[in-house]
Amino acid sequence: MTERLREWANKHLNILFLLPTAVIISFVCIFPLGFSLFMSLHVWELASPLPPTFVGISNYIEIIHDIRFWHSLFHAVVMVSTSVSIQILVGFTLALILNREFKGRSVLVSLFLIPTIIAPVVVAFMWKMLYSEHYGPINYMINLFWGLKGIPWLSSPLSALFSIILANAWEWFPLVLLVSLGGLQSIPDDYYDAAQMDGASKWQIIRYIVLPLMRPIILVIALIRVIEDFKLFDIIYVLTHGGPGMATETLNYYTYLKGFRFFSFGYAGALSYMQLILVVGIAIILIRNIIKERR
Repeated sequence: MTERLREWANKHLNILFLLPTAVIISFVCIFPLGFSLFMSLHVWELASPLPPTFVGISNYIEIIHDIRFWHSLFHAVVMVSTSVSIQILVGFTLALILNREFKGRSVLVSLFLIPTIIAPVVVAFMWKMLYSEHYGPINYMINLFWGLKGIPWLSSPLSALFSIILANAWEWFPLVLLVSLGGLQSIPDDYYDAAQMDGASKWQIIRYIVLPLMRPIILVIALIRVIEDFKLFDIIYVLTHGGPGMATETLNYYTYLKGFRFFSFGYAGALSYMQLILVVGIAIILIRNIIKERR
């Protein structure tokens, strides 16, 4: 019996090694997903003494007719698409500039990474001070150089969403810079030498050599940042609390309000699954493009 057990263990050693990890993942990831799905199929009002009531997909049907859901979804899509575009544009441009040897390059790259290693809440409080309408340095510089009245960065519906986008992009463009720089460093010098011998300009080298080779990496960066920015909460909570009005209320923040302000756990669970479906759909599109680029 012992020999058979030992023989079985040797054949399935990889499964035994993976088993503890699988158990931990089950408790940390799979159980919360299953429990939130269970909640989304019930009317579960925590402020009510009534027990959860099974309603099937009624919460999802109610979400489709919820105007506030569509407003929050629109704000989330605008914020994510704009913020990720800025991050990729700024990060990739700086990576192109830093993709050459010069004195102090490593120090400069390290300085650019500082925003990424700061806690998001700290970043939010820092930008809240910068955006201060009467005492913030941004409005002071605008008034000093252009003589303009201070901009209501966080109290105007038009500028509040842009303020969050700018703060979030500032924090995470260094990640794009670092990954892009690693990708640029992996491109063989022979490609550049051959292009220069053919008389290609710097812009033509970037357009016809660098961008096609970097496209899979850029898509991976976009995938990571889209997933992360859809979950953005810290900066919104500290800067605007979803306001003024509902001008900066994203889908993630609306889910938080339903769950932890109004205590509608069933509806919040359905909202979280709607966001999950949306993010998974976008991820599938990006992953398909990444696979196509690698073929």
